[in-house]
Amino acid sequence: MILSYSLVEQIWFLGIALIVLFLPGMVWVAWTQSDDKDMVEQLADAAGISVALIAIVGLIFYLEDWQFNGLILFLFFAIALLAFLAALLKRGDFLPRKQVLTSIAIFVVLLLMVAWRFYQARALVLPAWVDSVHHVLIVQKILDARGLPPSLAPELPVSFHYHYGFHIVTALWSAISKLNPTDSVLWLGQVLNALLALGIYRVAKAIWQDWRIALVAALLITFAFQMPAYYLSWGRYTLITGLICMLPAMAATLEVVKPGAGRESVLRLVILTAGLSLVHYMALLFLGLFTAAVLIERLFRLWREKKDGPSSAHSLRSSDLWRLALASLTGIVIALPWLIPMLQAQGSNVSVSVTIPGWQNFKNNFQYIIYLLGPSHNYWLLAISVFGFLLAILQRKARGLTLWTAFLMILSIPWGLKLGPFRPDHMAIMLFMPAGWLLAFFLVQVSAFVSRRVGVRLGMILLTLSTGGLLIWGGLQTRSVLNAVTILADQSDRQALDWVSANTPADARFFANTTLWQFRTYRGVDGGYWITPYTRRFSLAMPSLSISAAKDQYEQWQAWQSSASQVTACDSSFWSLVRDADLDYIYLHEGKGSFQPSGLEGCETIEQIYELDGVHVYQIHSIP
Repeated sequence: MILSYSLVEQIWFLGIALIVLFLPGMVWVAWTQSDDKDMVEQLADAAGISVALIAIVGLIFYLEDWQFNGLILFLFFAIALLAFLAALLKRGDFLPRKQVLTSIAIFVVLLLMVAWRFYQARALVLPAWVDSVHHVLIVQKILDARGLPPSLAPELPVSFHYHYGFHIVTALWSAISKLNPTDSVLWLGQVLNALLALGIYRVAKAIWQDWRIALVAALLITFAFQMPAYYLSWGRYTLITGLICMLPAMAATLEVVKPGAGRESVLRLVILTAGLSLVHYMALLFLGLFTAAVLIERLFRLWREKKDGPSSAHSLRSSDLWRLALASLTGIVIALPWLIPMLQAQGSNVSVSVTIPGWQNFKNNFQYIIYLLGPSHNYWLLAISVFGFLLAILQRKARGLTLWTAFLMILSIPWGLKLGPFRPDHMAIMLFMPAGWLLAFFLVQVSAFVSRRVGVRLGMILLTLSTGGLLIWGGLQTRSVLNAVTILADQSDRQALDWVSANTPADARFFANTTLWQFRTYRGVDGGYWITPYTRRFSLAMPSLSISAAKDQYEQWQAWQSSASQVTACDSSFWSLVRDADLDYIYLHEGKGSFQPSGLEGCETIEQIYELDGVHVYQIHSIP
């Protein structure tokens, strides 16, 4: 579906994406940043700041009970464009002639990255797996409310306490592009995934000040590593958007702690941290761990300098560390009006504990984490990156990164410290970032060694061939990265959902097959899971955010879904469920779920009203 749009439509969508994802941040970059950062670094900052600012403005509108409309959006982006053009005119040489070819090359590479993500998503007609269902619903509710909604009612009568950065950015893009929320999530999600390369480049450049390491890392993570490409299978678009903010914030963290850091870097870190707090709280944890790693490394260096004497005129001062801590805390404080209710909604899930599971439980969890770190080609990439890790430990400028990597690895072990509601597997799926940086660092170090011993040309040839080989090898492995198990709905489901939208009443209530998922929750198995976000009608296969309902309501829904997962025929248990849940339609997909069309044989009060390509829709006329 993502590749079915015409070239003109794709260009239009991409143009709107560039405006939404870059223009607000480019105003900041054009007016504040000096020429010590290259264009890719500036683009990474612009994307992160844009997402952060949109999330912060969304919070302000919510707190003031304001609503967005077409005029406000036009004025917002028109003023941003004028401010950006004014900065260009003031600077005069914002894009020197000698950088034109470089700019074109960067744009082409980014287009190739976006095209690659689109190619990997080519089989999807609806976003994959469980999270995507409520992502689409939230985007739709933001469009309905013209801002952040207090709840997801009437489609899902639960209060809305969720990190919303991806959703408000997508809703904004959807409102301008006129694409429906379902396709907006799928289309823009791939663009955001591709843009992670900018942030990867940004952090590597901040650490090593070497464009070769930065470029190789960005390419490897886009084309070779299993993650974040595999995020497509899970619909982890909120985490991807969080990383768009987190990576420039990590770079800002390194800049703020430098002696003599300017006011701009401090303010940038405040904005990015505040935005990240609203975009994804797990990514905020990762930034917090990185900040802690940097502070620990700098404190140790400060202690050494006080003990042995300063090594240079620009030695570290305690005020540099206080500046970092205060900037980070200020960003979190700005987001507290949303962050506190969101964390409160998590209830007992928010915790710090030490877990010592039994052997079998530990073994199962550990095997799952090993599985997430695969497949086989990814094991090799991770193994080679270990050499980069060992080399980086010896290098002072990368010690903050290696300590952060150690934190992630320790928290990935399903035995020991646990920071609820986050699990060890959440940490494991983030290891692709340090692995990409350290693998790139190792390749460049080997190239530099060969250049010194044999010759610069041979060193560059070795770097080009080794990087190119890994990219081709990894690309061949990840070109079909989707896990078929996570594709719940296909083209026949989408056709049926369109029919349901056009031919059933808005208050229709559907039976749909469910299955046990995790933590005693249930999910859908086919297009019936998409009935609520796509057609805005009730379905027993409810979005997973139903767990946010009041206890009595949730227990009732859970009982219905449990019953639905066991139905095989129109027997007494089926009719009891129909009566209790007030159902009047049935959605079935042949081969998916326990209840199949054959189970309706002999049910005289049930009429089939739709059948195409294995999808059946029935109307319940009465209960016997």
